[in-house]
Parts: sequence; structure tokens; C-alpha cells
Amino acid sequence: MNSRAFIGLAALTVVAVIGAIVSLARDSTPITVVGDREPAFPKLVERINDVGAIEIITKDHRFTITGEGDGWGIEEKNGYPVKRETVRNFLLEIASLRLVEGKTALADRYKHLQVEDPEGEDSEARGIRLLARDGEQLGAGVIGRRKFFLYVDGRGGTYLRREGDKRSWLAEGEVNFGRAPANWLDRNVFELDPKLVKRYTLKHPDGEVVTGQRVTPGEKVEIAGIPEQRTYKTDNEADRLALVVERFEFADVEPGPHQDFDALADSRYFAEYEFFNGLVLKFEVITLPKPDGASRFDEPPRWARVTAEIATDAPEDGRAEATQKALEINQKTKGWEYLLEELDGLRTTKRVEDMLAPAKS
Repeated sequence: MNSRAFIGLAALTVVAVIGAIVSLARDSTPITVVGDREPAFPKLVERINDVGAIEIITKDHRFTITGEGDGWGIEEKNGYPVKRETVRNFLLEIASLRLVEGKTALADRYKHLQVEDPEGEDSEARGIRLLARDGEQLGAGVIGRRKFFLYVDGRGGTYLRREGDKRSWLAEGEVNFGRAPANWLDRNVFELDPKLVKRYTLKHPDGEVVTGQRVTPGEKVEIAGIPEQRTYKTDNEADRLALVVERFEFADVEPGPHQDFDALADSRYFAEYEFFNGLVLKFEVITLPKPDGASRFDEPPRWARVTAEIATDAPEDGRAEATQKALEINQKTKGWEYLLEELDGLRTTKRVEDMLAPAKS
């Protein structure tokens, strides 16, 4: 190596070293490595069975889950149920966080770790606060982004910042909890066998009626009024409309009255599903305008009220079962309005023409 090249390389090395020193100096608090992996939230570890309230804060939502034992719900959703296992998994994940290494204490560098103010306009952070049933705060802070492969065995970590501490931390352990109330709710309302739907009827605001029927359980559904020269787009096109009852899960839920169904009569649909045992499920569905920014491929929001009853001609050998199921469903759905998942919204508002292949010329 000639002297000129050597001098150039040495100069670059000096610049790199100076840059590293300046970068470290900007962080006013020295890096701290925790040898014994102390808990990020020690009070929570000590009293995890006493938790009575969990508050989640993001830029879009602030909500509180309260309860004990098997009974948990979201206050802002009139106590709509949250699965016990969802709460349990959250508490175990937060309690399992162990501090590994101290990180930045400078507010202008929080965003890189997603431990900034969770209510900031562009924040990706998630704020948490956990309270015991006696009111004592067991832990509070900001949960930041995940660090993949913290250890060579594949275990990951999480950046966080505790309330009252400017220092952010890298912690051992991962947390996976929802940013919105709907991510916490028990979204499964009921599960029924769509092959046991005897008849369904979809009534459109403009008077069109779609009626599908099968003679025996499991048989293919036939829709009345299909012209002989027309065919379905797919072999099970008519059967798909009954899949609404297979596992009915909502996108969101609100206590009624939430939407003005009467004022939206021009976009109101009625979908009815009658089972062989006499159970009848009724969906009253309204279609709202698409929100600003939605693409032409997005479905409009659809809200529904759901009720169950027994058909007047219910068979005697199925009436008791149908009556019990209707009672269970009404206990869950009474007083609630559901934002439908896109597929269920489509299935409860389908037109015959939408199910048919193009007419041959």
C-alpha cells in the first residue's frame, strides 16, 4: 500500500471513530446492561392474579378491559365480553418481559423504537396501564416495536419505556396484543351447520327476493327463478349464501341503537335462514356509504341486527333443540348491532344476477 492510500484510509478511520463517539455522546444517559434480567414490571409479577383493569392507549383508541376470573369486558363497548384466554395471554406476556439493555433516553429518538407518546399523530406505540382491583397501579408504560432474533435460538425481544422513566429499554420477551377494541372482543357470536339450512330468503330494498331451498340436509341449494339458459358462476354458488351461519363473527360491535336503520330504509335488506329443525335466523342489514379514500374494490360498511325465533311449522322432533338454540342466540345478540365482515355483508345482500355466469349470445 502506498503512503497516499494509507493516509486516506487512516483519515477515514478517524472520521468513523469520531462519528461513533459523537453518536454515543448524544445519548445523555450511559447504556445499562441488566445482568439478572429483572422484570420490566415487578409489581405485576407479584400481583398478577389481582389485576382488575387493563387500559390500552394508541393514536386511534383508548379503551379499558375490566373484570376478573372468567368475566372480562370492554367498558367502552358496554362490557361486551373479552375472552379470558386473551386477557390471560396478555398478562403473562407483559409479566414475562425482562430488561436486557438500556436504550436511548432522548425523546427525539423514541420514534425509532416506537416508544414515543402513543397518542401522537403518527405514533405506532401502544400505551398500557394495569391496575389491581384495589386500585394500585401494577405497571404502566409504552410498548414499542419487536426485535427479531434477540438470541441465537430465535427468541425475540421488545422495546419499551416505563412510565416515569426517560430511559427506554430492550426487554427479553414478545408481546402480541391488539391496538383496537375489536382485536380483544370475543367476536364469535354463534356457529351452526350451513348444510342444515332448509331455506334462505334475501329481500332487497327494491323488491328483489332471492330464495334458495334444499329438500334434505346437505343437498345442494336451488335458487328459484333461474332462467333455464343461465348457469351459476361456480358449482356451489347458491350454497355459499348459507355460509353466513357457519361461524358468524363480526368486524365490530356497538350497543344499539347505534345506526338509524329506519332512516336508511332505501339501503335496508332482510336475510332469513330457516333450518330443518325449525330455527330461524333473521338479519336486518343496512349499507352505509363508503368512507372517504375507499377504493372501488372495497365493500361499503354494512351493519346488522340479528335475532332468532322458531318457525310456526317447526317439526316436533326438532322444536326443543331449536327453541334452546334460539334462546342462546338471542341472549347474545339482544341490544347489539354488528359491523359485518365483508363476506357476510356480500352474502346477505346478494342478487341473483351476481351469481350467474354471463348470458351466452
